[in-house]
Amino acid sequence: MDIRNLILNNFLIKLFSLLFAIILWLFVTSQGKLEVNLNIPLELRKAPSNMLIVGDVADYIDVRLKGRQSVIGSLPAGQISAYLDLSNAQIGENVIYLSSENVVMPPNIEVTRISPKSIRIRLEQIVKKDVNVIPEIIGTPPAGYRLKNIEVNPQTVAVEGAEGVVNRLSAIKTEPINLSAIEKKETVLDVKLKLNGRDIKVINGGYVKVRIILSK
Repeated sequence: MDIRNLILNNFLIKLFSLLFAIILWLFVTSQGKLEVNLNIPLELRKAPSNMLIVGDVADYIDVRLKGRQSVIGSLPAGQISAYLDLSNAQIGENVIYLSSENVVMPPNIEVTRISPKSIRIRLEQIVKKDVNVIPEIIGTPPAGYRLKNIEVNPQTVAVEGAEGVVNRLSAIKTEPINLSAIEKKETVLDVKLKLNGRDIKVINGGYVKVRIILSK
C-alpha cells in the first residue's frame, strides 16, 4: 500500500480521531489551571545618576496570572513583583510600556493581563545652587528684653535637587526660633533648615548656627 492510499484510507475516521486527540489533550492540560488577580509592587531600576524622578509614580500595578493550581495556590507573599528599567530614559516625560517581561515570578506562570499597560515618568536634571538662609522668628523676648541682633552661619547653603525645583528656590528658612524661650543675652543654636516637603537636599547636612543677641 503506497503512502497516498495509507493516508486516504478511512480519511474521515483518522481526521476525527486526530481532532478528538487534540481536544482531549487540551482538556487534560487545562485541568488544574487557576487564574488570579494580584496587586503587586512596582520597582524603578537603573535611573540615570544625573536625573531625578519628578512627580508621583504608581507604587503598585494589577496583574492577572494563570498557572497550575498547585503553583498559583502556593505562591509565597511578596514573590511576585514588577520593575521598570529606566536606563534608557531621557530628560522630560517618558512613557514606558509594561509586558510580562517586567514581571518577576516563578516559572510555569503566564501573565494574561497587566494594568495599567504603561507608566508615565518625568525626569529632570539634578542641579546645585547656593541660596540664602533666612531665620524664622516667632514669639517675643522675655519681659524687659528686646532683640538686638540675629546672625546666621553660614548665610548661604548649597542645595541639590531636580532642576525645576531648585531654579524656583531663592532662599530657605530655618525651623521657627521662639524668642520667648531664650533665657540669655547671647545664645547660639543649631537650627534645622525647613524644606517644606520639597524634594531637595542641603549639601551641608541641613543645619545652621543661629546667634541671638538680646539687650535691655
